[in-house]
Amino acid sequence: MRLDATTSLPDGTRVRLRLPHAADRPRLGDLLGRLGLAHDELDLARELRFDPRARTVVCAIVWDGSDQLLAGWAGADRGQAAPDLLLADETLAPGVRALLLDALAQRASAAA
Repeated sequence: MRLDATTSLPDGTRVRLRLPHAADRPRLGDLLGRLGLAHDELDLARELRFDPRARTVVCAIVWDGSDQLLAGWAGADRGQAAPDLLLADETLAPGVRALLLDALAQRASAAA
């Protein structure tokens, strides 16, 4: 599965997987809020600042008709089989959790 490509979830929701960037800070805060998770600006800054040689992070974006919404976020240290952070709004995008796990697994095997 290519990053920066759009795919469809089983319910037809279109999702674009991509690498995160600094402009995702408010979207990440919104995702954490929708999931009922407490966070502060330091938490957001820490998650957005990572060394791509040491860590793989993938985010899932959906278009709601007027704006891009962050539907999921997954991160894992290189060499790890499972993510140490997985955020998925299954209400907004049913199936996004599995999509993120698959994308991380593919990136991990490509880096090995």
